[in-house]
Amino acid sequence: MKRAVEKPRFDIFKFTPPGPVAASYIQSEGPIDLILGPWGSGKTVATVFKIARHSSNLFPVCKDGVIHVRCAALRDTYREMAKTALSSWHEFFPKRGPYTAQEPGAYSGGQDRPVKHILEWNTIRQWPEGPKETLVRLEMEFGAIGNENLDSFFKGYEISMGWLNECDLVDESVPGRLYGRTARFPPRVEIMEWEGDRLGWEKDPDSGIDVIRLPRIIMGDYNPPDPANWTYKRHIEEPEKWPGFTFFHQPSGLSPQAENRIGKSRSQYEEEEQAFGGSKHPDAQRNVHGKYAAKKQGTVVYDQFDMFRHRSDQNLDPVRELPFYMGFDAGGTPACAIGQFMPNGQLRGLREIVSLPDTVTGPERFAAAVMEVLLRDFAGMACAGAWGDPSAWYGADKEHGSLAFMETVAQALQVNIQPTASNDIQSRKEAVEWYLKGNIDANTPRSIWDPRLKYTIGGFASQYHLTKQATEGKTDRLEIAKNHYSHIHDAWQYLCYGYRGPRAVRDEAARMGRPTNVVPMRSVQAKTDFDIWNV
Repeated sequence: MKRAVEKPRFDIFKFTPPGPVAASYIQSEGPIDLILGPWGSGKTVATVFKIARHSSNLFPVCKDGVIHVRCAALRDTYREMAKTALSSWHEFFPKRGPYTAQEPGAYSGGQDRPVKHILEWNTIRQWPEGPKETLVRLEMEFGAIGNENLDSFFKGYEISMGWLNECDLVDESVPGRLYGRTARFPPRVEIMEWEGDRLGWEKDPDSGIDVIRLPRIIMGDYNPPDPANWTYKRHIEEPEKWPGFTFFHQPSGLSPQAENRIGKSRSQYEEEEQAFGGSKHPDAQRNVHGKYAAKKQGTVVYDQFDMFRHRSDQNLDPVRELPFYMGFDAGGTPACAIGQFMPNGQLRGLREIVSLPDTVTGPERFAAAVMEVLLRDFAGMACAGAWGDPSAWYGADKEHGSLAFMETVAQALQVNIQPTASNDIQSRKEAVEWYLKGNIDANTPRSIWDPRLKYTIGGFASQYHLTKQATEGKTDRLEIAKNHYSHIHDAWQYLCYGYRGPRAVRDEAARMGRPTNVVPMRSVQAKTDFDIWNV
């Protein structure tokens, strides 16, 4: 057995985390923990100490009296690895530092090839007889995926945990592949049996024998990329599909809650913001404010949207004692927005119904999809107002009894849908902006949005943007790029403009619908091709 007293003690408790978000990230025990934030917010340093913490506290003592841990740190290229993760690692664990193992080959590699660094230190661990100084032996392996075949790359990996530095730059399958190689070190037969009381037991799928359950952790750090990246999909758009992922999102570098102020000052972030071209520039949004932002050309319309403040951290259910309101966009890919206005004036964005991007949908099928949502989530509640695109009331052949798009939807839903007084895009946009700009009080934003609103939030973040011509100032009109995010945002604009702005209505539209506008307490079945993000 190795003598623990021969090694220095590594006191992880002397480390001060960059901030509360980073502290939660360091303490989290997986399965897959990812931290994102602006440049210089301490993400990489936090990951270094997360590895050290788990090595000292979490992994089991083996029969030789040593805590054996193996961690793989991966990046897209070796040169980028050397500039980022490896550089930060050496700040706390130098090649010839006090924690490097005193044996040949304890540090090897480099120069566009893998690096291996074996470290040893003492920590205090609980043994059956009480607290005891125990040796930790950590094998760090730094590598790069590059253009290698992923199946070949991961074959044979046997690790305790893994680190994906700048994880947005690797293929979206890498976290899962790397996770599949965890819990393979140390071998279970080498672990002290009494560790099973702490870690638990599980049945080995191959032998059917009960074995000690090993921790399985993948961690990663990154600056928020373009929303087209896989990290955005798992963090914002479809978190319910990826329950193993936990995201730790640090505040803006200019926020009063900014992290790592010791390492990077507010004035440095302000200088960077100006160098990028101002707060609205995508690079400033990503690297200064820590927000997802589109790299493609086109100015985001709602730069007031703040993912920290406006996106709810939990699903929002309707307040049944209050009425709800609806906004409709017509056309070949119609959309419906449903929200409530609280007594304090706050808008709560609750549900969205959108057509599939490649589907042209008529008013009957669209109404059926909306009715499914109303009956499921709003049954027995009153609709106090509904508004839509004024142009959707035109074009019907009145002489032969045909109805316009919005009239058909209104009759099918038995809801009074009113045309907004104007279809002016600037007025509609300002109606939504009013709910994004202000606060009810110091801690309450004027609007809050259900995290399941995939297209609404995606549009706010980046995808509801100006056309290239409008961005470059080649037209004096406010021109919006049409995509499958734009239709739901038109619907929210009609809702907010109808609620706040002029409420002139056509007599025919006003007379349509049930007198009380109450959703019936019944069920229907309707087949649709709709993409409904409202579960």
